[in-house]
Amino acid sequence: MSALSLRIDRPLRRLVAVALAFALVVPSPAFAVRSASDRLSGVAAGAARVRTLPDLEAPSGILMTMDGRELWSRDPDAPRAMASITKVMTAIVTLERMRDRMDEPVTISADAVAMEDSGARWKVGQRVTVRQLLEAAVVHSANGAAFQLAQKIGGTETGFVKLMNAKAEALDLEDTLYVNSHGLDDPGHHSTARDIATLSRYAMANPVYRRLAGLQQVTVPGPDGPQVLKSTNLLLGNYSGAEGVKTGWTGDAGYCLSAAAKRGHVELLAVVLGTKSEEQRFLQTRRLLDWGFKHYRDRQVSSESTIAALPVADYLDATVPVLVGGARRQPVFDLDGAVQRRITLDPSVAAPVRAGQRVGTVTVYQGDRMLAQLPAVAAWDVQRPRFFSRVGIAIARMWRSVFGGETMAQARIVTEGE
Repeated sequence: MSALSLRIDRPLRRLVAVALAFALVVPSPAFAVRSASDRLSGVAAGAARVRTLPDLEAPSGILMTMDGRELWSRDPDAPRAMASITKVMTAIVTLERMRDRMDEPVTISADAVAMEDSGARWKVGQRVTVRQLLEAAVVHSANGAAFQLAQKIGGTETGFVKLMNAKAEALDLEDTLYVNSHGLDDPGHHSTARDIATLSRYAMANPVYRRLAGLQQVTVPGPDGPQVLKSTNLLLGNYSGAEGVKTGWTGDAGYCLSAAAKRGHVELLAVVLGTKSEEQRFLQTRRLLDWGFKHYRDRQVSSESTIAALPVADYLDATVPVLVGGARRQPVFDLDGAVQRRITLDPSVAAPVRAGQRVGTVTVYQGDRMLAQLPAVAAWDVQRPRFFSRVGIAIARMWRSVFGGETMAQARIVTEGE
């Protein structure tokens, strides 16, 4: 169902938005364990980490990176009503089935008009496009628009729901079942925080859905001319980096939100289910994202300094400095322990050597998790030794093999161009 804010009058909605905007600039409270089911990186959180867990009242939720790494969760596999977050799947099926037919006209049915309670206004027989219905469903959470898309694509809503469940199975949403296209409470219609996060990540990988999820308003046809429909996601424009994904509310589901935000190279996805008010779903999601950006952020995982000196085979006791090549910053979850490097180098390198030439690998680990694998490279050029130098090196090696003792040339770093 559409958010409660869409069924209250405009002055009250503005008041909620102003209150939320003020709340979003207030620092988050201290963190504490709030549920025995809280997990960090998929592992049960112990009492020793009491101060590191987000203080949330939501009964179920999850925080993930956009590439699928779980940072925090609370009862993430508990089946729950999902309300209008259902429309994420409705949008995905629409985008994939109607990709080349988005401007195809649709005639609004009496059933769609009867179902619409979000504030979007239609009239029976009105002609709109698939694209306009999708905009109303995703941005404004219009139930009638979702139902009309289902009729258009599936022939009936039952036919469309079969497509939704087939897609859920293809995405390995292990505990999700769709009974309708809009999210109104219906026996058996449920999902989990984990499944919603998986679906949200998939949806945000679609550029059309990503664009729609980030819009604060759209203009679509109304019964007497254009109508402006506001987004139900009040984090957009009020929370730094907010870019989607979908709100939801019903009596069974409570107030729900799947929210994505990106800052720099870090993109996080938070799902919060079952909060008690519209304001709380945004405040608690903001609190969870704040916690995520605090603990999962870009860190320097390798310096520009020399990491080793590699023997140059054509010289006697000579080496070339080795550096880490490629990116040296990597998002790191600081609650998973210390970051360590493992350096694997070739036994030696033959001249000529070129600056940037790969001579090994630097693997960055955090516990058992590999964070990055970077090339180890030569710091500068090393030319082949000239003829008389090669003769001298050969004589020195013969002397060493016969008599041993001190080397004729002390170990040194070969300078560029030598």
